[in-house]
Amino acid sequence: MMVVAQGLGRLDVNLIEEYQSLCNSLELPLEERNLIEESMKLSELLTLSYLWVLGAYELARAVNQRLVENTELLGGQVRTRVAEVKHAFERLRIPLAKFEASKRHRETDSHIAYPVIHRELGISWQLSPDVLISRRELADHLLGIMEKICSASDLRPDKSA
Repeated sequence: MMVVAQGLGRLDVNLIEEYQSLCNSLELPLEERNLIEESMKLSELLTLSYLWVLGAYELARAVNQRLVENTELLGGQVRTRVAEVKHAFERLRIPLAKFEASKRHRETDSHIAYPVIHRELGISWQLSPDVLISRRELADHLLGIMEKICSASDLRPDKSA
């Protein structure tokens, strides 16, 4: 799992930098811009963000599954937070991958996650009129739980051994 988490982290950083680069190019006067290159870069950012969400969901799902199977690994607060992050990913992943709303949000969410370019949050998806989920926010949540897991005292080597 560590290799996957590190790879997703590196991709996250690259996506943030590429999005910022795209935003910077949009600030240039129109005659100085390469619209075809911008369009291709945007398409690549959308695709890589989509793939990042699918991969990161699998990481969150696998971690959650391990914690459900072995409740002694971490405290209840961390387990609860991991489940919450998995559900946040799930809400987006299901319409992205299956073209249907997640079961938890079937009554409110669209079966399609519509891509949105959010100036501050980057690549995002609109699931309902009032729900926008950004890849960057999901990344921050995933990083937060990974930090909690890594800093949990249960995972530190036993110093008496």
